[in-house]
Amino acid sequence: MRRYRFLALAIILNSIGHSMTIVTNMGSMPWPASIVNIMHLMHWNMTETIFTEGLFVIGLNILLVGEFVPKEFGWELTFLIPYSILMQLFADVWRFCGLNTSQILVRFGFDLLGLVIAFAGYALYQQCDCCYHPHDKLTVFLKRRATVKFTKYFNIVLPIIIILLCAMKNQAIYAFNIGTLIGFLGQGRIVSFWQERLAPRCHF
Repeated sequence: MRRYRFLALAIILNSIGHSMTIVTNMGSMPWPASIVNIMHLMHWNMTETIFTEGLFVIGLNILLVGEFVPKEFGWELTFLIPYSILMQLFADVWRFCGLNTSQILVRFGFDLLGLVIAFAGYALYQQCDCCYHPHDKLTVFLKRRATVKFTKYFNIVLPIIIILLCAMKNQAIYAFNIGTLIGFLGQGRIVSFWQERLAPRCHF
């Protein structure tokens, strides 16, 4: 039971952090940024976009595995459903608080804070080791089929391509900014920082 309480906290932290980076528009990680650009292209809300894109990735995961595993499918939905709902909820809260219209330095500060919180959530659900975002499962499957280097570039290049394709219609790029570069460069160290502090508390 303790594991699932930590998992719920991890999903909440991840949602708080990523929604904060999206609303500030100062730079999200590549996949969340691509989702925001799809959202503007399709004129969907965040929940609809995250859930639909997540289902597509789950389908890709099934193709990579070569079989439908009900347990894996269930765990991915267990993450995806609350995550997509909470992302919209927290984004609405940040906009209500005026974060999206704050001065650029304020937005930049909250963007960095959002990255740190999102990475804390990521580190925590890694410790729980039972339920993952579909993109994390995709990364695991790609590492099995290809190389770590290929997987790393896949998770950078593909979302950037999606963003650029959306920009042709949107006439703008959303959530891809200086924070994206900072998050990419600092993700490993920040996640390791959280993992070192969370590991002693995560004995399930």
